[in-house]
Amino acid sequence: MSISTDKASVAYRSDIDGLRAVAVASVVIFHAFPDWLAGGFVGVDIFFAISGYLISRHIIESLAKQRFSLVDFYTRRVKRIYPALIIVLIASLLAGLALMASGELTRLSGDALASVLFLANIHFYTTADYFSQGAAASPLLHLWSLGVEEQYYIVWPVALFVLWRYTSRRVAVAAIALAMLLSFAASVLLSASHANAAFYLPVTRVWELLFGSMLAWFEVAGFAGFASARPLIALRGRTMLRVRDAVASLGLALIVASALLYDPKIVFPGWRAALPAGGATLVIAAGREAWLSRRVLSLRPFVYCGLISYPLYLWHWPILAFLRLLSSGAPSTLQLVLAIAAAVALSALTFNCIEAPARYSTPARKYPLRVAGALFCAMMSIGLSSYAISRDDGLPGRFPDATFGADQQHWAYSGDCKKVFPASDFCMMPGGDGRAQIALLGDSHANHYYEGLRTALGSGHAGLLAVGSGNCPPFFGIDIHLGGYVKHCAALFDNVLDYVIRSPDIHTVILSSYAISSIKGGFDYDEGSYIKLVARDDPRTGEDNLAVYLAGLRRTLERLTAAGKNVVFVLDTPELDFDPNTCVRRPVQFSVRSPCAISRVKVEQRLTAIQQRIEATLAEYPQVRVFNPVPLLCDAHNCYARHGGKFLYADRDHLSSDGSMFMGKLLLKDVMPGSGV
Repeated sequence: MSISTDKASVAYRSDIDGLRAVAVASVVIFHAFPDWLAGGFVGVDIFFAISGYLISRHIIESLAKQRFSLVDFYTRRVKRIYPALIIVLIASLLAGLALMASGELTRLSGDALASVLFLANIHFYTTADYFSQGAAASPLLHLWSLGVEEQYYIVWPVALFVLWRYTSRRVAVAAIALAMLLSFAASVLLSASHANAAFYLPVTRVWELLFGSMLAWFEVAGFAGFASARPLIALRGRTMLRVRDAVASLGLALIVASALLYDPKIVFPGWRAALPAGGATLVIAAGREAWLSRRVLSLRPFVYCGLISYPLYLWHWPILAFLRLLSSGAPSTLQLVLAIAAAVALSALTFNCIEAPARYSTPARKYPLRVAGALFCAMMSIGLSSYAISRDDGLPGRFPDATFGADQQHWAYSGDCKKVFPASDFCMMPGGDGRAQIALLGDSHANHYYEGLRTALGSGHAGLLAVGSGNCPPFFGIDIHLGGYVKHCAALFDNVLDYVIRSPDIHTVILSSYAISSIKGGFDYDEGSYIKLVARDDPRTGEDNLAVYLAGLRRTLERLTAAGKNVVFVLDTPELDFDPNTCVRRPVQFSVRSPCAISRVKVEQRLTAIQQRIEATLAEYPQVRVFNPVPLLCDAHNCYARHGGKFLYADRDHLSSDGSMFMGKLLLKDVMPGSGV
């Protein structure tokens, strides 16, 4: 490709720093005061467009001057990204060591390791919902966006080099446009069916960076060969200035509209991300001559905020996350304002004392590879330290309540069991020559009884088979839709239940699931249409969740009882309306929840009407035993997440290991009345 190289290199544009200020302010306000600016999360999409433009413009100009080097590119990236990130990661881990319980610290160290490897977005895709702003939110959750950008930086420089060196302008533009279109289509399609994947994965986000990249290509390579652009190119003087003003105003309007009109409940990113990303691209395209760029975005406060926007983005969320942790999830407005002020102060110090010297000092300029190498080694040290903390279960001996979460239950499976039921999330069979005599079937609300039952049974009692999958009721013929995503539960449980019925050694079947969530359509006191039960191969598919649930329950009980199985049905565990980590007593804290409990009235208001319908169905099968956790975890007034110094809950609706031990013994009495447990 032959491109003129006499264009000026990228000159500093103060208005782009002003645009960065708009982006970071939106995110900070949203994180601190989500009710004030419910769509402030679009600031990340503004950053994406800016990054795509600046990085692409630098690469393309270097290519045009035949000075492009991948080593130089990645050296610059390390010097730009690592200094502030290293400081924030170290500070977050030190704060976690001092203040977090072991389960929280284990998660934080895993998050830090993923961030070091620039895989945070992939990691959080499997573990977290970005819009969960509770006291349990990870202090490093915001680093998902850095993962997206770094994954883009791995692929894009090579792609630009190939396009520049080996294709024509038209082919290059067509290739960029095609990549943008395919990524946009993936974003739209996945946002409707796999919302978490669409939010975190690079394939659904890269089109936003390509907005800025396409603009950079046209600015450097020009519009030659594109006749439709010639009338615009021909505009001069005041007419062109008016066009620039209009373009900048339209871009700002799109940004403001998205920030004011969006909220965390909308489907995002999808097509909606085009407003902030496209708006930012238009503001950049308008140029520094536009009135908005000259008179507003180039004002000193905007520019300075833009200069410290990267460290401010890094600092603000860990500070807010730890504040929520230490204030039982409910910090005051004054505390939030002070937290933001602290973030701004730390960001200014980080920029002036760490980031700028690492990029612009004489040693950094004279020995860039040495500086980059030292930063890389520091980052790898953080990764190794994070791994060590995670391997040690979050160092539970640091303070008395640091044991919270040290023995969290996870999905587990034995190889032989997983071979028999490959679609399961958890799957455990008796080892050796042991034969299963009791089957525990369901979702995570079955899994949280496994440890307690297994311990209570002991080596001298019946073998335990445990099989299940998240969110799946353990019934014949029921699938579940989660926000449009179809989970084929029936493919698992039709097989599992048939296996249980055919197994003469299995005499007892325990059915347990998060029934209230499946029926009400949401998690933890939420109701809606996020969860939809669907009866596979049943003409009554259109019925409501309760009707589908009860029909599946009847089908399952009929076949199990007809096969002579003893059935124990487990009713719902009381749901908490708070995170139990707010009850942890930490070395430093602003408040602690006491009592660590929820009103029994609220629990029963949530459960009673539904459970009456379930119990009426169970009454049709008098041989079925019913196990109700509510009287065991509640007194006349409250339902407790902590009892006798031990945490019974791991989160809002799952039992902890101690809770499983406590409840497992009681459940076994219903399973085996003569066991003497």
